[in-house]
Amino acid sequence: MLIVSISCQRNNEEPAPNDTDYFPLQVGAYWVYQVTHNQYSENTAIANRMYQLQEKITGSFNQNGQVVFLLEESIRQNEKASWKLTGIRTVYSNLTEVVAQENNVPTVRLVFPISVATSWNNNLYNSKPDTLLQYRDMGRSFSAGKRLFDNTISVVGPNDSTLIDQSKYLRVYARHVGLIYREDAMLTFCQSQPECIGKGVIESGNALKWELISSSYLP
Repeated sequence: MLIVSISCQRNNEEPAPNDTDYFPLQVGAYWVYQVTHNQYSENTAIANRMYQLQEKITGSFNQNGQVVFLLEESIRQNEKASWKLTGIRTVYSNLTEVVAQENNVPTVRLVFPISVATSWNNNLYNSKPDTLLQYRDMGRSFSAGKRLFDNTISVVGPNDSTLIDQSKYLRVYARHVGLIYREDAMLTFCQSQPECIGKGVIESGNALKWELISSSYLP
């Protein structure tokens, strides 16, 4: 009689990655970003502002069975200055979505499971116009600040550019870290003089960029 012994190694295997790892939440966690904010106005110099912004989870509470985290936002001019609290908002994550609420306006940051074929309405839970977001570049490496992150996912929104204006929405998340890069732009191009039309000369608007420089999730 031939006896075949089959060894099951499932218990020794590492668990499958969880998509919620792209937005880890726990009390005490923090993220510090270097922020660049350019403001453009017609016939005036570019207002360039650089500062650091910190997001820190300071507490949590239970709401209808969902753990909701309190997130404090603070800013400072540089690493030698003191943090100044600028706002408090809530955020929660479950097996289907991440929802952040700011100024009583909830927005859907991520949906699960993550797939490049997935799109969703960022304003599903508020009265603002529908804004579709979708995933791109799943699992690619991405440089933010002075660090290279090996496993990231990008979230893109309306990224339109015409001869008249340009809009951009980009968020990049790293597994086990969270948001590492953010870029927003709402720009209007010059139309007042023939020599500037179609040349991409910015007349007014805002351009914002965040780059992660430290976090409780980083060594």
